[in-house]
Amino acid sequence: MNISIVDGLLGPITDTVSSIVTTIESVAGKDMVGAAANAGTVLINGAAILTDSGYLSTLNSAVGTTSTAAMTIKRFPDQMEALNTSLSNYNSAIASGDHGAISATGLNLTGSVATVISTIGSIVASVADAMATTGLIGATAAAPITSLGLAISATAGLFALAATNAVVDAVKAAADNISNLLNDIEAQLGTGSSDSGQTGAPGAGGTGPESGAGGAAMGKYQETYPLISPLVLDLTGSGINLTPLNTSSPYFDLTNNGFARQTGWVGAGMGLLCFDPNDQNITNITQLFGNETTDGFDILRRLDANHDNVIDASDPEFASLRVWVDANGNGASDSGELYTLSQLGIVSINLNATAVTETIAGNKISSISSYTLADGTTREIVDAWFANSTMNTKPLTPVDVTAAAAALPQLAGAGTLRDLRSAMTLDQDLQNLVQIFVKQPPGTSPSSLESAAQAILFQWARVTQVAPTSRGGSIDARQLSFVEQYLGRPFNTTGDGANPGIRAAAYLQQSWNDLYDAALARLVLQSPLGASMAPEFRYDAATDTVQATATFAPALAAAFQRLGTINATNLASWDLLLRVADAARFDMGMSNSVFEKYVAAATNDTVASIANAIASGLQISIDGSGRIQETGSTIYHDFYAGPGVSVLIGERAGNDPSIQLPGHDVFHYSAGDGVVEIRESDPNSSAPANTLSFGSGIDPSSIKARVLSNGDMVLTDGVTGDQITLVGELRDSGGGVQFVQFADGTTWTRYQLIQVAALCGTSGNDKLYGTASAEVFDGKGGNDYVQGGGGGGGDTFIFNAGYGKLEIYESDKSNSPYNVLQLGPGINKSSVTVRGTSSGNLVLTDGIAGDQITLDSAMLFDSMGVQAVRFSDNTIWTRQQLIQMATTGTAGNDTLYGTGNAEVFDGKGGNDYVVGGGGGDTFIFNAGYGKLEISEYDSASAPHNVLQLGTGISASSVAVRSTSNSGIVLTDGIAGDQITLDSFMSGRSWGVQEVQFADGTTWNRQQLLQMAATGTAGDDKIYGASNGLVFDGKGGNDYIQSQGGGDTFIFNAGYGKLEISELDSSKTPHNVLQLGAGISASSVTVKATSNSGIVLTDGIAGDQITLDSFMNGSAWGVQEVQFADGTTWNRQQLLQMATGTVSLADRQVNNLIAGMAFYGAQSAANSQTLAAIQQQPQAMLAANLY
Repeated sequence: MNISIVDGLLGPITDTVSSIVTTIESVAGKDMVGAAANAGTVLINGAAILTDSGYLSTLNSAVGTTSTAAMTIKRFPDQMEALNTSLSNYNSAIASGDHGAISATGLNLTGSVATVISTIGSIVASVADAMATTGLIGATAAAPITSLGLAISATAGLFALAATNAVVDAVKAAADNISNLLNDIEAQLGTGSSDSGQTGAPGAGGTGPESGAGGAAMGKYQETYPLISPLVLDLTGSGINLTPLNTSSPYFDLTNNGFARQTGWVGAGMGLLCFDPNDQNITNITQLFGNETTDGFDILRRLDANHDNVIDASDPEFASLRVWVDANGNGASDSGELYTLSQLGIVSINLNATAVTETIAGNKISSISSYTLADGTTREIVDAWFANSTMNTKPLTPVDVTAAAAALPQLAGAGTLRDLRSAMTLDQDLQNLVQIFVKQPPGTSPSSLESAAQAILFQWARVTQVAPTSRGGSIDARQLSFVEQYLGRPFNTTGDGANPGIRAAAYLQQSWNDLYDAALARLVLQSPLGASMAPEFRYDAATDTVQATATFAPALAAAFQRLGTINATNLASWDLLLRVADAARFDMGMSNSVFEKYVAAATNDTVASIANAIASGLQISIDGSGRIQETGSTIYHDFYAGPGVSVLIGERAGNDPSIQLPGHDVFHYSAGDGVVEIRESDPNSSAPANTLSFGSGIDPSSIKARVLSNGDMVLTDGVTGDQITLVGELRDSGGGVQFVQFADGTTWTRYQLIQVAALCGTSGNDKLYGTASAEVFDGKGGNDYVQGGGGGGGDTFIFNAGYGKLEIYESDKSNSPYNVLQLGPGINKSSVTVRGTSSGNLVLTDGIAGDQITLDSAMLFDSMGVQAVRFSDNTIWTRQQLIQMATTGTAGNDTLYGTGNAEVFDGKGGNDYVVGGGGGDTFIFNAGYGKLEISEYDSASAPHNVLQLGTGISASSVAVRSTSNSGIVLTDGIAGDQITLDSFMSGRSWGVQEVQFADGTTWNRQQLLQMAATGTAGDDKIYGASNGLVFDGKGGNDYIQSQGGGDTFIFNAGYGKLEISELDSSKTPHNVLQLGAGISASSVTVKATSNSGIVLTDGIAGDQITLDSFMNGSAWGVQEVQFADGTTWNRQQLLQMATGTVSLADRQVNNLIAGMAFYGAQSAANSQTLAAIQQQPQAMLAANLY
């Protein structure tokens, strides 16, 4: 890539354009021709480098002396000379004082200036194309350079009308566009794209599909021309001679699709190698060697039967080879143009080709080899990739057009589409649609005409059955398919494939719009509608252009006088007329801005604004209130308000937040433009930059602003009747505009605009009170208290760095409150902290000592506080983000407070205390966090709050114990780590309902309770509530305190000491002491204690169970003792045993019953007792009888 050539080209051109802008500004509003004269002087001085022979030589050597770029460059010196002459003539006329001569020479001068500017742009575009073709730069890198050239050319017409400030604004906008393109170019050159080919550029005027709208569509399509590869022989020894692709190039079927493309071709003395065993005519690429994807030598090698890398008589197909000498260069195989190799004396062709990178007349040479004549002479044979136009085509099989089709409108064919009359001859359905169109009555609505025209185009391309969404959701697949057929190539990108993404779809949509508008105008002008709705214009079939019947300006004036004032009744006629005029404008090569000035001169600014809108691809309508609306698309647009144009709608920029679209909307408003509503929604753009641009006469001091209850902002400029409503300006970052520009160069950011509407305090301590309407509050620092009025007003509270303390009380119980805290420059996202308070407030700090913002009760109710925090860079934090920040701690000791909604709390370690408000909260705890205390009460009918444990904490490592105040404590085996769930044992509303581990394991609430009710082999203190738990102290010296609910206390032989303090206040308590195997009823003794308890022993040394306060009433202790053998003791039996009130008879009866049981089903215990009686009868009797 030769960067120096690009830099050398762009530098002087952009410097020249910048100088011209400065010159125009200096004389704007004073002397139109004088401005052009100054511009001419700047051109002559600043662009001299472009006429330097050394520089031109460098360029020509880079792009080829016969290329389009070189031809454009060669015209430049002549145009500069003509400009110099025009300037001299004008100066002479000025000196003579002849007003007629001054007028005539002045007009000639402005035309010369415009011509030179246009050529400068053409040089940039054509050189970029040529560089891409030669491989100096890739086609991807060439695209923005080409766009730069087109942007420069588009400014040409501005200089002829440079007397007005409005044009100066347009020049500035053009200069900004050029600057943006230069940035794109710099980025592209840095990547060094290596794809080859030449980029199509829009044409203007002239004939053929690639002029006018077709050329514009091709330019926006942003694809490279495909190159086709035949083998070319130098038959004279003078070197390979090829012709460039231009309007006089021949046509040949390069893809075997039945359509011949206009193509670069062989020059005099050249021949094309063919395969034609039957001596027939050569009709398409399949008879040549090479195609769109395959090198010609690769195909020729298939005929090398003996694989000796030579094609000669030893190869069977040698005799079938022919050389086509297209003597007249018409691309058709005429009689006498085909020769055998023998007739030309060719005896062999060498297949050992050498790869090269050369370009001849825009045609790429990829490989060179040689062929040998009978006398031993060798000459070149090359693989030449012909540059060709996929759009400029001709069908190989002509159609005899029927009389019925010939009587209907004609549209020129292009790509793989026949001309409309031929297509109608072959398709009766298409002919029917066109017949319906021409029968539409005058006054037909634009929507009906547009639908009918679209139906014709869809049937013409046979895409009516294509599903609109089949190519992704970014563009109508039918429209894309039409564009592909008209341009003669499929859309395909590396990233998106055949389905265009948002950015590509924007350009493709504009391609469709250009083609569609051009077709609509041609259909109308060839139908009765033309005579009634646009009699001032006509369609010229010979040049395929829309033209004014007289000259352009008078035609516009006559049309506008005929139509009268725009209203809902005649909008259809106005819309159609302006679309036809726009088609004529496009075919003339006139820029939108110049077109608008012509319209304004012929009628008024209202119509001029609409004309500009139509030329820019905007949609025009009248709403139910009779207001004129202009609606844009996802592509950058300039909107001009104009008196009577009441609603400007910039459509949203797509659905993918990761894609930045080509540009942003600019809304132009001048003094006297009246009442205008601007609707802009750009919520997904990463950095929206939509602008309200004021014309001269509106300065910053004249702007007043106020906000409405729905978040809109209303601006006035001091001119009676002027008012601008920015819809949604205070509601979201993508609504309204982000910048306001004034004619004096002043620019306001969105933040500055909001400040204009502020209700202000002082630098002292202020108390500001709002109403139910929307207000902007600015306390100006100190220790301020601001109370917004709520009521759905949509208040904005301004806070700047260093303001001190601000307390905001905002209670807004409307259906969708949207109040905003606007932070000023110097307050960055990274410096702001958010915390909650025990009273439900949110407190924000900005890192500056003394600064603090309190949002009263913001954590208690959705209606309190603000719903968004907006930074000066337009970043927005939502209410949910604020609360999430407030529920996230630091590595230190934190106290965090939640709301009644679901939050995620993460204390980040330390010694943290978290108060959640329920609603489905999640509490994060990671290994090594330290201490965390959770106080969570959730009154929901089915609460579900979660403790989420991080990686490194496994279920096997977690221990759970209860506390004396009804909480539970979890530890993870890491020193210092502890989680306390306050009041967990008090009921299901407290604590969490689930514990989640990183490996997917979960514990529910009941599992936690059970783990807390289970002790260790050591001395434990276990606490329960009224949950009905199973307590197992596991031995040691244990103390269990619970509150009933159906508890079970397990005690096994050898457990040691167990003290149970159980108080169950239920009406019918039933708590159980469950004794394990090895403890029989006969071994248990019961005695009372001095403090109203009872003690049970099982005969094993050290074992003892104490039931505290058992004697104080039925609510205390247990109501049943269960033995492993099924024996049970009730509470009354326990009391009798503890107080000694069991009679001897009762005891003997009991023993008799027990003894008789020995003769029933024998248990292990009974067997042991029976054996003891047999062995020691006296001892057993003494122990059991008294």
